[in-house]
Amino acid sequence: MMNPFFFGSRGRGIFRFLRIFLHFPNFIRLTIRLFLDGRVPVYRKAVLVIFQILAGAFAIAYLVYPFDGDFIPIFGRIDDLVIGAFVILVPGAWLFIKSCPEHIVREHVDRISRGE
Repeated sequence: MMNPFFFGSRGRGIFRFLRIFLHFPNFIRLTIRLFLDGRVPVYRKAVLVIFQILAGAFAIAYLVYPFDGDFIPIFGRIDDLVIGAFVILVPGAWLFIKSCPEHIVREHVDRISRGE
């Protein structure tokens, strides 16, 4: 039996992370499809553009003064991925998807799940 302390007290936490990680490519596909869809208003697309600009500014700042979490075991190896992708890009894409009309989002989700 696995030690619950090692994986956290909530057993579903690690599975939730894995589920998000496995669906990440579909999340990116959905974001791109919605951005290219002419039915999504331009002002909603601006949310994604603003977050992309912030991510670019953060990347430049990170190149000038990198923060490395090498003093923390395991985190030191994945800090660039976590900081770059999940802190700025994913919340921006999530906010963009949430602001899009629901029927358009569902349509694209159905198409992605069918492999179109």
